[in-house]
Amino acid sequence: MAKLLLKDYKCLFYTTKRHREDNQDRFRIIFPMNYTLKMDSQDYKEFMANLYEWLPFKVDEQTNQRARKWLAHPGQYSYNDGELLDALLFIPKTTKAEEQKKTINDQQSLSNMERWFLNKTGTGNRSNNMVRYALMLVDSGKDFESVQNAVLAFNNKLQDKMEETELHSTILSSAYKAVAQRDLKR
Repeated sequence: MAKLLLKDYKCLFYTTKRHREDNQDRFRIIFPMNYTLKMDSQDYKEFMANLYEWLPFKVDEQTNQRARKWLAHPGQYSYNDGELLDALLFIPKTTKAEEQKKTINDQQSLSNMERWFLNKTGTGNRSNNMVRYALMLVDSGKDFESVQNAVLAFNNKLQDKMEETELHSTILSSAYKAVAQRDLKR
């Protein structure tokens, strides 16, 4: 799920020593950035807090300690080849970071995941992002009723929402098939 959500960004994923295949994924993500950063510990903590708010999923917030070291582990590695992460979105007291915070504050009624999809949804990609959202919910282990409720609720939060009949015949139909296929494998 994390790889799919971050597909547009250049990053390295690697599993940690505590990683388990039974839905207990433990992995780190390394983002190369477009700037070399030199920050004191307070600015680094704020930088990381801004990054955590931007990400669509929960993270280990102990990574906000710049002096912390992480042990290497011969686990699984994979790469996304996309655009570099723009560090200015997260550097404290920059215009881009302040704009990012304002957007997040304006969307406080949304979960991080909903905010992520809302901000990635625009003219011409609404259906694609709605199906991605639904399938992400399926991949996270939710049953069809929970997926349906979440998709309908999210659709109602969109300014240019989809017709409910269209949602049922396309997005939710795909989600239903994905849930059935996933449950057959269990």
